[in-house]
Amino acid sequence: MKRTLTSILMAAGIAGPLVAHLSAQDNRTAADIPFAFVANQTVMPAGHYELQSGDASGMVFIIRKADGRAAFVATGMRENGSPDRPHLTFACYGKECVLAKIAPPGSAIAYSLSERAVEKNLHHTLSVASMVSIKL
Repeated sequence: MKRTLTSILMAAGIAGPLVAHLSAQDNRTAADIPFAFVANQTVMPAGHYELQSGDASGMVFIIRKADGRAAFVATGMRENGSPDRPHLTFACYGKECVLAKIAPPGSAIAYSLSERAVEKNLHHTLSVASMVSIKL
């Protein structure tokens, strides 16, 4: 498990060119996500999403598509982030991706799901093949 997590962390950041349009307003951030993904056991199609903080602690986020589809994402871990490098990170196995980490704009803290929470959202639990980051 620890080796898998190390491999995941080393593979992060490979999808910078996939970003088409990104913007931030107030505590809301928008991103174009070019693939379907799972957030809190909810399947979300590819498209334009708005991300906002869902509570004062910063540990809960709401990710919403223009058609009204939304998911609450409760993160369990805090780690060091870069205020000038906001992004979403997805754990992917084949064509199945799970929202695994949120690094909001202007924040020195990144919020992530535990490896167990990520695997709970994947149908495959042997290992995560890659991590994909989308800039915010």
